[in-house]
Amino acid sequence: MSMRGLQYHGAQDIRYNTEIPVPEVTNPNDVIVKVAYCGICGTDLHEFEVPIFFANATTKEGDRISGKQLPLVLGHEFSGIVQAVGANVTKVTPGDHVVVETTGHCSDRREYFKYNTEEPECQSCELGYENTCKDLNFLGLGVDNGALAEYTKYHQDHVLKVDKKIPLDVDALIEPLSVVYHAVELAGFKEGEDALVLGSGPIGLATLLILQAKGASKVVVSEPASVRREQAVKLGAVGFNPFEFGENATEELRKLGSRGQGFAKAFDCSGIPATYTTSIHALRAHGVACNVAIWPHKSVAHYVMDVTLEEKTSVGSLGYQTKDFKGVIELLESGKLDVEKVKSLITGKVGLKEGVTKGFKELIEHKDKHIKILVSPDL
Repeated sequence: MSMRGLQYHGAQDIRYNTEIPVPEVTNPNDVIVKVAYCGICGTDLHEFEVPIFFANATTKEGDRISGKQLPLVLGHEFSGIVQAVGANVTKVTPGDHVVVETTGHCSDRREYFKYNTEEPECQSCELGYENTCKDLNFLGLGVDNGALAEYTKYHQDHVLKVDKKIPLDVDALIEPLSVVYHAVELAGFKEGEDALVLGSGPIGLATLLILQAKGASKVVVSEPASVRREQAVKLGAVGFNPFEFGENATEELRKLGSRGQGFAKAFDCSGIPATYTTSIHALRAHGVACNVAIWPHKSVAHYVMDVTLEEKTSVGSLGYQTKDFKGVIELLESGKLDVEKVKSLITGKVGLKEGVTKGFKELIEHKDKHIKILVSPDL
């Protein structure tokens, strides 16, 4: 049997294919998922320009976790319905609504893909930090075929059930919400604290929603683009335009924090030198600045005493773990995370065949018009 999907062949080369083999149960831990919706991530857009995560899959050795090689189906932000399961699967059953935590790390290489089994477990995985595995990759980015197709599959340990009261299109945003849930947890955010979010693209807006769900007293979103800033305000943030204040922008931001002396937490979701610096300077004493953005390979001027003098902390956050997905699901199912606000992040839905033209290229050419475009095999 064959299915439809979008296959990555290389930079600028994503092809719609109607003859992709449908995944079958070949491992007792397999869960086959019928895809409902799959979001196009900023990482996918970067891969469209040049292989980064897909780089190993372009070599004759293949991906470091699975050994898989191109072409492979894209897509790692998705929801779906369980279609079939392997003999050992106990966590989900056919018909369940699910999301998939798509990381691939040392345990997946050794126990699931059984690839390079002699390779020792890396220190990060040994310590329980699989999200910083030395060979970290993701389903839909080189580990295996992703969800910009009709079906996909993965190990049951990565598959999480979601209450059917949550719409499947909203479920597809649990993955990006888990990215920022991880960051908020890593920063040590506590209920009642205030926070600054720098940048209101998809990840910035998701950070706003998670902070609200976890009881932030105030969230200020700094964003120069009026369309994006207005989106943050509609979701309940205090909007701030740094361009209005020029060189005094950071000082004006600090005034919006507790007692006019800065914020407890700051999250850089933009990834440029100015926002990184501001995330530290806009903190109060003992505040925490967390970088969530993925940076290009370049340095930033950093004065160590900017951290030391008020015992601030600067930390970087990468991806997520399964526990972060569980945290987001709990917030959604409890009602603390507003389903309608999450749904408002969806600004377009397209079918698989139009996924490149009306999905990838639309986001690249009109990024300020959209937050999240979902691709569905059923459209």
